Amino acid sequence: MWLSKGENNDLYSVRLMLHAIVIELDYQKKYREHIQEEYQIIEDRNARRRHAELMAQQTSHTKISVLFDPGRNREIPRTVVLQGAAGIGKTMTARKIMLDWAAGKLYQKKFDYVFYINCREINRVTAEQSVADLLLNNFPDGVGSIKEIFKKPEKLLFVIDGFDELSSLLDIDEKPVKTILCSLLRKKVLQKSFLLITTRPTALEKLQQNLRFPCYAEIMGFSGDDRKEYFHKFFCDEKKATQAFNFVKENEMLFTMCFVPIVCWIICTVMKQQMERGEDLAQTSKTTTSVYLLFLTNLLTGHLTGSIQESKTNLWKLCSLAADGILKQKILFEEGDLKKHNLSLSNIQSLFLIKSIFQKDTECESVYSFIHLTFQEFFAAMFYVLEEDEETMKKSLTSKKDVNHLLKTYGTSKNNYLMLTVRFLFGLLNKERLNDIEKMLNFKTTSEIKLDLLKWFEAEAKNISPLPYKTYEELYYVFYM
Repeated sequence: MWLSKGENNDLYSVRLMLHAIVIELDYQKKYREHIQEEYQIIEDRNARRRHAELMAQQTSHTKISVLFDPGRNREIPRTVVLQGAAGIGKTMTARKIMLDWAAGKLYQKKFDYVFYINCREINRVTAEQSVADLLLNNFPDGVGSIKEIFKKPEKLLFVIDGFDELSSLLDIDEKPVKTILCSLLRKKVLQKSFLLITTRPTALEKLQQNLRFPCYAEIMGFSGDDRKEYFHKFFCDEKKATQAFNFVKENEMLFTMCFVPIVCWIICTVMKQQMERGEDLAQTSKTTTSVYLLFLTNLLTGHLTGSIQESKTNLWKLCSLAADGILKQKILFEEGDLKKHNLSLSNIQSLFLIKSIFQKDTECESVYSFIHLTFQEFFAAMFYVLEEDEETMKKSLTSKKDVNHLLKTYGTSKNNYLMLTVRFLFGLLNKERLNDIEKMLNFKTTSEIKLDLLKWFEAEAKNISPLPYKTYEELYYVFYM
């Protein structure tokens, strides 16, 4: 067919446009495949592998699919904060969003690209970087140019996971993270892009200072039916699942605790071990602290190598590491941190630490963390309760034990990052818990700090905050002591 020069140019332009669209779709396809490959992996060495698998299968009642739908004012929210308590499933939800988007099940018409930013990794940034630099660290080859992708910010979603896990939240502006994170949060770059941020409620105040017109949603945890479904999937055996679930359902405290997925996993794990040993399920503890303590005891039994004294020393070192990290708001530990506390992974059989591999330039660095932040908080509280004997002190270089410093820091911190550690501390000082520690862990405990805690509470009680959560927390401490 004969074409005029103008018509020929128009056709050529159309062909170029179509070619560009085909290339862009190919880039998107490759990126989705990369995300699916990355987020379907559950590492064998993770002690929570079974939990991760079950959570991935669990029916979610949080309506993630409508988070970015128009609200009552018919405006589409560009920043959504997904908050929830410790262990409630925020990270699992964030990773599920990535996987579902990549699999074509979520946000297909809304976003061409969804990027995951882990605040734990942000903590390790020591040099100024741009948003593009951050994404390039985890961007697969052959997926096009970041600059080209950024040309359509309205088609981009950034999932920022674990804002509360950022170290030094109070001076966030003074850290290299400012260039990466604050520019995104405050919409100084990519103003039309979308943000989904997960956080504990304790960091909401600081987060709000960095956001423009955010919307809020909350992960509520497991419903009663969710808990039943989880038990049956965990035990696999119908009879054992029914027996365990019925026992928990009859115990109001245990059943309530199971609304938090990570606690539900711990309770299931403890009960399964009790069943295998033919023990009475009535031995199962009735508070969060006691469940964590029983879980710890079950894991330690027959796993730590060497003599009883060596086991005690290793546990002490681990608690020291946890406490040091909590006070410094540090959740990732390098090998130098472990050496500082004379810790060896071979001694603790990787029961409480996960080895994660991060790529930094051409070097591969080994980084460690507790299997969940709540475990670090629990071990940090244990540090103040366990009494170090002369032999333990000789073999370990530990943090200075100063409970008053811990309480003072908690009382003056604006984001309450020490809340769960202090709660565990009060729980461990309960007379029954102290007896359990001495009987099950063969560790002497110190009751001297109990007076310090009571004095602190007495002073706090005179100026109890009118905020409901603060009042609840402080009364909870004494009730379970």
